Amino acid sequence: MNYFEFVEPYYALIKAKTGEESVEKYIEVVSGEESDFESLLEECELVPEYYASAKFSRSTGEDGKLSGLEEVIEVLKNDKSDVLLIDAGLL
Repeated sequence: MNYFEFVEPYYALIKAKTGEESVEKYIEVVSGEESDFESLLEECELVPEYYASAKFSRSTGEDGKLSGLEEVIEVLKNDKSDVLLIDAGLL
């Protein structure tokens, strides 16, 4: 899996196999429409796994608490595309 970071229009860190898949997930969960696909694909940045792992492991959930280590490892190890972090303003 790869990790893609979006900054605009809303922050998100997404785990996906390809940039295209990450944009689809961003549109589905975060923000945007199909007409935004190309601009979002240009906006997303492939980031290293260790960077994504560190950011995700240090983030807090909606309850303001850090996720447990087991949960973090489980999410990072599975082969499912997922939104790991999202702009708090959208919650």
